[in-house]
Amino acid sequence: MQILSPEALSLTPVPSAADDAPPQSHIVRNGQPTGRQVLGAVLELAAQWQSFYLLLTTDDTPFEELLHIHLLGADLRLLDSATLGGIYATGSFSPLDSTAPDTLRFRFIGGTDWSVQVLPEAGFRMPLLSEPPGVSRPLGFTRHFIVRGQPQPERG
Repeated sequence: MQILSPEALSLTPVPSAADDAPPQSHIVRNGQPTGRQVLGAVLELAAQWQSFYLLLTTDDTPFEELLHIHLLGADLRLLDSATLGGIYATGSFSPLDSTAPDTLRFRFIGGTDWSVQVLPEAGFRMPLLSEPPGVSRPLGFTRHFIVRGQPQPERG
């Protein structure tokens, strides 16, 4: 997977009308607005594999940080998304080395290493059963990427 520079792909915040609305951002490619938006306020990492773009964003909310994983097509249309984290879960994003060309590895929450494997085409998934603890997705029977990780319970 090729990591993209902030000049190649970046985000600009969307002004929110409500204080409790989740943050959203406009996608900017090569300095030009694209008209596309994703959840999240901070772009932690952008990567490209084949014609797909993988964006990992956070909300910039201390003590309740969420990591949004977005897979976009060549036209930057959202193909799939998932969210990692939960209430009172703290985490900071850090990328890890990966040898597989279709996989991105990182550390976020749960005392574990996480990975996202991009699929060349949509695959079947069982809602509520196909994801590790701490990962949520919109309801549906397909996915364009697989999230892997075995988070450990946080000790208080």
